Amino acid sequence: MVGRSTLEGQDVRVLDTDGTPLTSAVAASVGADGAIILDEVDEPGTLVHYYFGRGERMVVMELPELTVEGTLETWWLGGERTWQIYLDHPLVMLGPVGSAHPEPASSR
Repeated sequence: MVGRSTLEGQDVRVLDTDGTPLTSAVAASVGADGAIILDEVDEPGTLVHYYFGRGERMVVMELPELTVEGTLETWWLGGERTWQIYLDHPLVMLGPVGSAHPEPASSR
């Protein structure tokens, strides 16, 4: 499982379900519920239009070595709009290709 400190400060791209980029942001933290809270959102107006204008919630988030699907949520907090993405699947990082070594097949 990817730890909180692993995600904090990571640049992410948020795309719609067709792969059209919506914005870039920074993963500020991981909430207690596992949602990734976004900071430094480059195009908040695009997210507002996607969320309220189109009524869309499903997004794809690209991390440096991982792409995940999730649900975009927003709220007002301290006089500012805050964005977060609830992940559809837990973040699990696998080692590099070839790092897993299956046991050799037994001879028949």
